[in-house]
Amino acid sequence: MRTLREDREALLEELRRYTDEFVIVEGRHDTEALVRLGFTRVIEINKGKGLYEFSVDVDDARVLVLTDFDPEGERIAKKLDEYLNGVGCRTDRAARERLRALFRRNKLTTVQGLRNVDVK
Repeated sequence: MRTLREDREALLEELRRYTDEFVIVEGRHDTEALVRLGFTRVIEINKGKGLYEFSVDVDDARVLVLTDFDPEGERIAKKLDEYLNGVGCRTDRAARERLRALFRRNKLTTVQGLRNVDVK
Protein backbone atom coordinates (compact mmCIF):
# COMPACT_ATOMS: atom_id res chain seq x y z
CA MET A 1 0.00 0.00 0.00
CA ARG A 2 1.29 3.45 -0.93
CA THR A 3 1.77 6.14 1.66
CA LEU A 4 0.26 9.60 1.44
CA ARG A 5 3.72 10.98 0.79
CA GLU A 6 4.26 8.58 -2.13
CA ASP A 7 0.86 9.50 -3.56
CA ARG A 8 1.68 13.21 -3.31
CA GLU A 9 5.07 12.69 -4.94
CA ALA A 10 3.48 10.72 -7.78
CA LEU A 11 0.93 13.49 -8.36
CA LEU A 12 3.55 16.23 -8.38
CA GLU A 13 5.83 14.21 -10.66
CA GLU A 14 3.01 13.71 -13.17
CA LEU A 15 2.00 17.37 -13.02
CA ARG A 16 5.58 18.50 -13.65
CA ARG A 17 5.47 16.73 -17.02
CA TYR A 18 3.05 19.44 -18.21
CA THR A 19 4.52 22.65 -16.80
CA ASP A 20 5.45 23.92 -20.27
CA GLU A 21 2.21 22.78 -21.95
CA PHE A 22 -0.89 24.90 -22.46
CA VAL A 23 -3.31 23.98 -19.68
CA ILE A 24 -6.95 25.06 -19.46
CA VAL A 25 -8.43 25.57 -15.99
CA GLU A 26 -11.71 26.87 -14.63
CA GLY A 27 -10.58 29.94 -12.69
CA ARG A 28 -8.10 32.21 -10.97
CA HIS A 29 -7.48 29.98 -7.94
CA ASP A 30 -6.67 27.06 -10.23
CA THR A 31 -4.21 29.26 -12.12
CA GLU A 32 -2.56 30.36 -8.88
CA ALA A 33 -2.14 26.75 -7.73
CA LEU A 34 -0.52 25.71 -11.02
CA VAL A 35 1.75 28.76 -11.26
CA ARG A 36 2.98 27.89 -7.75
CA LEU A 37 3.99 24.51 -9.19
CA GLY A 38 5.88 26.11 -12.08
CA PHE A 39 3.26 26.17 -14.84
CA THR A 40 3.77 29.00 -17.31
CA ARG A 41 1.00 28.54 -19.89
CA VAL A 42 -2.28 28.45 -18.01
CA ILE A 43 -5.47 29.53 -19.79
CA GLU A 44 -8.57 30.32 -17.74
CA ILE A 45 -12.00 29.69 -19.13
CA ASN A 46 -13.49 33.08 -19.90
CA LYS A 47 -16.70 33.21 -17.89
CA GLY A 48 -17.99 35.94 -20.21
CA LYS A 49 -18.08 33.51 -23.13
CA GLY A 50 -19.67 30.16 -23.73
CA LEU A 51 -17.41 27.12 -23.94
CA TYR A 52 -17.69 26.92 -27.73
CA GLU A 53 -16.73 30.58 -28.19
CA PHE A 54 -13.86 30.06 -25.76
CA SER A 55 -12.71 27.00 -27.75
CA VAL A 56 -12.69 28.90 -31.03
CA ASP A 57 -10.34 31.45 -29.47
CA VAL A 58 -7.76 28.86 -28.33
CA ASP A 59 -4.94 29.09 -30.85
CA ASP A 60 -2.82 26.25 -29.53
CA ALA A 61 -2.41 22.97 -31.37
CA ARG A 62 -2.37 20.89 -28.18
CA VAL A 63 -3.77 21.54 -24.70
CA LEU A 64 -4.42 19.75 -21.45
CA VAL A 65 -7.92 20.33 -20.10
CA LEU A 66 -7.40 20.39 -16.34
CA THR A 67 -10.81 21.32 -15.02
CA ASP A 68 -11.86 20.02 -11.63
CA PHE A 69 -12.69 16.36 -11.15
CA ASP A 70 -16.10 17.05 -9.63
CA PRO A 71 -19.29 16.55 -11.71
CA GLU A 72 -19.32 20.14 -13.03
CA GLY A 73 -15.63 20.05 -13.93
CA GLU A 74 -16.09 16.73 -15.71
CA ARG A 75 -19.02 18.18 -17.68
CA ILE A 76 -16.94 21.19 -18.68
CA ALA A 77 -13.99 18.96 -19.66
CA LYS A 78 -16.18 16.79 -21.85
CA LYS A 79 -17.65 19.80 -23.66
CA LEU A 80 -14.26 21.49 -24.05
CA ASP A 81 -12.76 18.29 -25.40
CA GLU A 82 -15.53 18.06 -27.99
CA TYR A 83 -15.35 21.73 -28.98
CA LEU A 84 -11.55 22.01 -29.02
CA ASN A 85 -11.18 18.90 -31.16
CA GLY A 86 -13.85 20.31 -33.45
CA VAL A 87 -11.81 23.44 -34.11
CA GLY A 88 -8.59 21.50 -34.73
CA CYS A 89 -7.01 21.61 -31.28
CA ARG A 90 -5.80 18.30 -29.86
CA THR A 91 -6.54 17.61 -26.20
CA ASP A 92 -4.47 15.25 -24.09
CA ARG A 93 -7.15 12.87 -22.80
CA ALA A 94 -4.66 10.29 -21.55
CA ALA A 95 -2.95 12.88 -19.35
CA ARG A 96 -6.30 13.93 -17.89
CA GLU A 97 -7.10 10.30 -17.06
CA ARG A 98 -3.75 9.78 -15.34
CA LEU A 99 -4.19 12.99 -13.37
CA ARG A 100 -7.78 12.10 -12.40
CA ALA A 101 -6.52 8.87 -10.83
CA LEU A 102 -3.71 10.67 -9.00
CA PHE A 103 -6.03 13.43 -7.76
CA ARG A 104 -8.42 10.79 -6.40
CA ARG A 105 -5.60 8.90 -4.67
CA ASN A 106 -4.72 12.18 -3.00
CA LYS A 107 -8.35 12.86 -2.08
CA LEU A 108 -8.44 15.97 -4.26
CA THR A 109 -11.30 16.93 -6.56
CA THR A 110 -10.28 20.49 -7.42
CA VAL A 111 -7.21 21.96 -9.05
CA GLN A 112 -7.08 24.74 -6.46
CA GLY A 113 -6.70 21.99 -3.85
CA LEU A 114 -3.12 21.68 -5.09
CA ARG A 115 -2.37 24.80 -3.05
CA ASN A 116 -2.34 22.51 0.00
CA VAL A 117 0.14 20.05 -1.50
CA ASP A 118 3.71 20.42 -0.25
CA VAL A 119 6.01 21.15 -3.21
CA LYS A 120 9.41 20.66 -1.53
